[in-house]
Amino acid sequence: MSAPTPPQDSLVLDPVAMHIVNRVAEGTVLEGTLNFKGGLLLQGTLRGQGEIAGRLVIWHTGQLQGRFRILGDLIVLGHLGGVADDTDASTAVECLGTVQVASTGVCTGSLSAARLRLYEGGVMQGPFRTLQRERLLPVLDTMA
Repeated sequence: MSAPTPPQDSLVLDPVAMHIVNRVAEGTVLEGTLNFKGGLLLQGTLRGQGEIAGRLVIWHTGQLQGRFRILGDLIVLGHLGGVADDTDASTAVECLGTVQVASTGVCTGSLSAARLRLYEGGVMQGPFRTLQRERLLPVLDTMA
């Protein structure tokens, strides 16, 4: 009798079920101040700054560079930051949800998130910081 196979982590993605309504296609490069509502499937390159309201999936062919805030979860199958083996000081991402770095994912930029899940083979070159719980709550104006 052979030994049982240990369970393996798997990441199943369905952009429709995840309610992702925006897509940057492979080969497309967008630069500037960019804001997306309804999440984003990034198969091309996004450079600059902005906010993504919803989930962000960086596909195998995708690359995110710059300063972005993600109001949902982040799944990295491609590159967060530059493609060099060094850290990318120009890329800083804040994610209010969970960051999942798949076995093909490479993070060379600075990353702040509520939670992190790193799959075997995933690369974290840049610094990671856990967001404090009070930072995740909306700030109310008590002076009114």
